[in-house]
Amino acid sequence: MSPAGPLTRACGIETEYGVASAHLARVPDDSAPPLAAEAAVNEIFRHTPQRHRSAHHFLANGSRLYVDIGSHPEYAGAECRYLSDVLAQDRAGDAILADMLATANADLATREPAARIHLLKSNADAHGNTFGCHENYQIRRSPELPTAGFVGFLAARQILTGAGLLPFPGEVAHTERPTSALAPLLFSARAPFMTAPTSADPTRGRAFINTRDEPHADKTRWRRLHIIAGDAARCEATTAVKVLLADALLALIEAGGWDLVECELADPIAATRAWNLDPNSPAERTGGRSPITCPELLTLVCDRIAPTLPDDPLTARTFDLARRGIAALESGDYSSVQTELDWAIKATLARHVAASAPEGYADPRVLRTMLAFHDISDTTGLAAGLRRAGLMASWVSPEEVAAARTTPPTGTRARIRGAFVAACAAAGRSASVGWAHIRLDSPPRPQIDLPDPLSDDDAQAAALIAELTER
Repeated sequence: MSPAGPLTRACGIETEYGVASAHLARVPDDSAPPLAAEAAVNEIFRHTPQRHRSAHHFLANGSRLYVDIGSHPEYAGAECRYLSDVLAQDRAGDAILADMLATANADLATREPAARIHLLKSNADAHGNTFGCHENYQIRRSPELPTAGFVGFLAARQILTGAGLLPFPGEVAHTERPTSALAPLLFSARAPFMTAPTSADPTRGRAFINTRDEPHADKTRWRRLHIIAGDAARCEATTAVKVLLADALLALIEAGGWDLVECELADPIAATRAWNLDPNSPAERTGGRSPITCPELLTLVCDRIAPTLPDDPLTARTFDLARRGIAALESGDYSSVQTELDWAIKATLARHVAASAPEGYADPRVLRTMLAFHDISDTTGLAAGLRRAGLMASWVSPEEVAAARTTPPTGTRARIRGAFVAACAAAGRSASVGWAHIRLDSPPRPQIDLPDPLSDDDAQAAALIAELTER
C-alpha cells in the first residue's frame, strides 16, 4: 500500500497493555485471579526467546516489544513519517501481542486449574492504576516549544481523542456527573489521573509532557517531545486525529506561525478534569483573556492549522473527523462520530447494554462489555466484531496490518534497523540495537550510529546487512 498522510516529522507511538487473568471453570465470586500480573506476563512471553523480554529488543518491523516496569507488555512502534504508517504500526502491535496471547492461553487451557489471560489496551483499572499511550515527536532544538500553550492544547485534545471511561462502582465521579449526552461515561480515562503539566519522571508525576531530554537522535539538532497523557485507542481513526493535530501544530510553531498564548490555561489539570465531565464548561485562561471551552480551544487550533495541511486524502479525512468530533463535543450529539471516536463508540455500546440490563449502567454486564471493548483478543474482545458489523471504523486494512508486522515504515531509519534485525536473526548472529544505533556483537564490530530519524539509508549499515545476508 502507498503511504498516505505525510507528517512533518518522525512520529512514533508506545502502548502499555493492562494484564488480567480469569479462571475457565466457575469459582466463588471472591476467589483470587489465577495468575498475578507478573506471572501472567511471564506466560505471554514464555514461548518467545529470552531476549524478547529485554527493554532493548527490537523487531524486524523496526519496533520495540518488551516487558516494562510494573510487569506489563509495551509495544513501541517504529518511527513514521506518514500517518498511514503510524496507524498500521499501532495495529501491528496489537496483532503481534494477540498472537502471543493466544499461544499462552492455549497452553494454560491444558493445565489444572485451567486459566485464561486477557491483554487490555485500556487506560485504568479498579485499583487506581493508570497506563496508556505515549507519543514521540521529533522536534527542533529551536525555536523553544511554547509549553504552556501546547499543554493547553493537549488538555483539550485529551477529551476529543479520549477512550471513554465508565467509572467503577463507588467512585465519586460516577455519582457526581452532570446530566449530559455521554453520562455516566467520562470522555477520557487518563484525564482524572493527570497531576502536572510537565514532569521529568513519568513514573512519579502524571503529566502531559515528559521533559527528560532523551532525543534518540543528534542532540545538537533534535529533541524528542514525549507526550505521556494520551488514552490508548482501539479505533485507529481516533489515533489519526490525535497525531495529525499535534504534528500540524508543531509545524506551525516551528515555522514561527503561532506562539499559542491564546491556548494558555490558568490550570490545565483542572480544565481537563472539568471538560471530562462537561466539555462546554469554561476554563480560565492566562493574561486576562476570557474563559474558553474545550470545543472553542480545539476550533481555535483547527482554524490556525487548516491552511498548512497537505492536500492528501487521509489528511483531509482525519481533519474532517476532528471537526466533526469538536462539533459533537459542543452539541452533545455524537451520532456523526459514533463509529470513529473511541469515547463515542464506547458510549453507544454502554447505552445499548444498559438499556436491557436490570441495574442499568451499574449492571456488571455493562462493565464487562467495557472491558471487552479494550480486550485485544479476537476471541474474547469486541473490536474485530465491531469492525465487521460496521460499528467501528476500519482505516487500516488487514493486509496493511499483516505487512506492518514484518515491514518497517517508509522513509525513516526504521528501515535500516528492521533490515539489520532480520538479517541477524536469519544468520543467527547476536547484536545490540537501539533507536539510534546498531552493532554486530558476534563477531564484534564497531557501532554504527543512526542520528537522523528521517534518514533511511546508511552506507556502513547497508554493507553490514549485505554481508550478513550473503553468508
